[in-house]
This record gives sequence, C-alpha cells and structure tokens, in this order.
Amino acid sequence: MAGVLEGKIAIVTGTSRGVGVGIAHELLRAGATVVGCSRSALAAIPGTESHPDWQQRSTQLVCDQGDYNAIDSLVTRVAETYGRVDILVNNAGGTVPTPHVEDVPALVSRIQGAPASDDDLERTMLFHAFAIQMNLISPMWFAVRAYRQMQTQDGTGCIVNVSSGAGHPAGSPTLVSYGAAKAGLNHLTRSLAEEWGPRVRVNCVALGPTITENFRSFVLPKDDPTGATYFDAIPLKRGGEPAEVGRTCVFLASGQADFINGTTIEIDGGMMPGVLYESGLKTITDLL
Repeated sequence: MAGVLEGKIAIVTGTSRGVGVGIAHELLRAGATVVGCSRSALAAIPGTESHPDWQQRSTQLVCDQGDYNAIDSLVTRVAETYGRVDILVNNAGGTVPTPHVEDVPALVSRIQGAPASDDDLERTMLFHAFAIQMNLISPMWFAVRAYRQMQTQDGTGCIVNVSSGAGHPAGSPTLVSYGAAKAGLNHLTRSLAEEWGPRVRVNCVALGPTITENFRSFVLPKDDPTGATYFDAIPLKRGGEPAEVGRTCVFLASGQADFINGTTIEIDGGMMPGVLYESGLKTITDLL
C-alpha cells in the first residue's frame, strides 16, 4: 500500500519500542509523515535511521500522556509545524498481569511503571488507577484534542485506538483494571464515532499476543522462549507482529476503508477469550 497515505500527517503515541514502532514504520512506508511520542526523549523513531526518506518524514517528541496539558502542547506543535493532523493512533498503554487484584506486589508495580508506595493498599490502588489512566483516560484526552484540530480542516480525520483482547466481555482475570480500561476504550470508540461523524472516523484494533521485546521478557515462559507451547491455544499457532498491526492501521486510514466507523477489529489469530491468562501469568509468578 505504498503511497496511499502520501501527504497525510499522523501522530502515533508510544513509539519508543514495540507495537508503536511497528505502526509508525508502516505509516511511513505508506507515505505518511509521522510524529511519534514517548515519555522519554529519543533522537528519532527507532528504526528510521536506516531509511533516509523516513527520517525526513518523521520526528520523535516527548509527551507525558498522563498530563493533558502535554497532550495539548504536542498536538498544537504538530498542527503549527505541518498545518494539520490527519491521523491519530492511540497506541501508548499496556500493563503486566498481577496474581491477585486486591494486593499488587511491589515488583509488578515497578515493572508497570505505576506510582510507588511502601503501603500495600496504597500501592494496589495506585496501580489500578494508573492502568485506567494510561489505557482509557489518556487515549480519550488525545482523541478529544486531535478532534478539536481535525474538525477545523478539510477532509475526514481518522483516529485508531489500540485495544486488547483483555477487553472482551468474558472478563480478564489477572488483568482486571487493564481489561476494564480496554473494554471502556472499545465503547469509547463506538461513542466517539457516532458523535464525531462525518468529520472524523474512529475505529479500534484489539490485539492478541503480539511479539515485542516486552512480550518476550514478561509473557513468554522461560522454558518456552519461542512460544511453541504457549501459542498452541491460538488457531494460527503464532503471535502477531507489530507490522501486522501497522498494516491494519494503514488500511483504516487509507481511503479504502472509509465506511468502516466505530468498529473494533480483533487482531488475535482467532484466539478464544481467556485461553492465555494462566500461562501469561507464569512469568510474573516465577519472578515473585
């Protein structure tokens, strides 16, 4: 789909690694100009250094998505620099499983990057609040700010929210607050699509296991590093790739999907809900 996004300006959140980098690369491959962002400063979106054209059409900015003022500043800067914002991919987020929702271990909280506390109750409450903030409230803030820009432009804007199979109505034990946030994100997607059409289309992609460095480190069991046994519960017998998520985002923004609005596309290899929760927890319990 090379060239289908030529001239489009895209913001992708969470582009320091993993799925966000895969999405950014596919948008660049399709011709878009891509502004990535992360909490820490980086010289460029990782992986663009070997593509001079990509480097010319991309930049990496700092944004703490837990601060709506920082979100406002980033979108304002992009609009002032490029004149418009055509695409927003709300990718930043994530979590790690915790064995017991009512008592989050300090190690789990630290890996997640949630606020620290020596008090077990406070640590648990802050962990869940952080999960809701980063996986529901912050994407909503980004979407609202992007829409305020998109509605002033010609054409139709495109917002893609990155959700998870953990948001399935079947429930998500060990990922309770994260799953609740992603279920909320799925619902938010539908509501915003109904409210903002025809100025902006809003869709969602719900990911199953996707092969990133964090996934290898914190999900795949140490005795199954290639996932040969882990992925047996998935009909396609493998995990997804960040580029596959990126190509779906390109499709949704390309003009070839202009009547797709308010939907959640599952990118999970046909996985049944809940089949990987126990095995996904094992890596964490081994560390504990």
